[in-house]
Amino acid sequence: MKGEVLFSLRNVSKTFPGAAAPVLSRVSLDIREGECLLIAGSNGSGKTLLMRIIAGLLEPSEGEVLFRGLPAGRQEAAIRRETGLVFQDPDAQIVGETVEEDAAFGPSNLGLSKEEIRERVDRALAAFGLEEKRRSPPRRLSGGEKRRLAAAGILAMGCSVVIMDEPFANLDWPGVVQTLEIIRGLKEAGKTVLILTHELEKTLALAERLVILHRGLIRDDGEPAAVLDRLNREWGVRDPRRNYAEVKDCSWL
Repeated sequence: MKGEVLFSLRNVSKTFPGAAAPVLSRVSLDIREGECLLIAGSNGSGKTLLMRIIAGLLEPSEGEVLFRGLPAGRQEAAIRRETGLVFQDPDAQIVGETVEEDAAFGPSNLGLSKEEIRERVDRALAAFGLEEKRRSPPRRLSGGEKRRLAAAGILAMGCSVVIMDEPFANLDWPGVVQTLEIIRGLKEAGKTVLILTHELEKTLALAERLVILHRGLIRDDGEPAAVLDRLNREWGVRDPRRNYAEVKDCSWL
């Protein structure tokens, strides 16, 4: 088992005004330090909403979220400092005029010295192979490069948790490979990685744990092969082992 429990969700529900039913219902989930957790579900299952609640961007209607054992509402600053998000649309989080400026945005808000920010940005861009494009406008990057830039900004901030929402959306094969290399690198660096996706065949081999979310409910949670053995077709998640020998082969790397 991985490290201590980092996030703990207890009977978390989310209902929007006027909605006939909750979008998330009684979700209970522990996320441990250093684990790579894959949350799978079809479109509309509640994955993005769950990500926003974990990251402190949205409050649940019911239930409780704990961060390092304490109520998340009292630790907003710590959660923002330790949690980095890579959105499904990487253009949505581009804020700098150049690659270098974009990577520096997060650490610039941490009260660090200019020298420390520069050193962090230099290390992060080098780690994700973006040194030669540091003066380039981010919007000229490919989809895979934009996700690498988002991850570089997270690394520069020193985040211990990285949440990736549908990280393979609209990517060609080279972009998928680049994104998988990011995930593998984050794992090797000891980061806690949450991947929200319905494309299990691309990344399941990197996950130590698989959670199935369907219509706002957690349907299963456990070791990937065991969860797949219990898979219900109604949950909208396909077993990638139809095309691969076993779970360890489910990767495009």
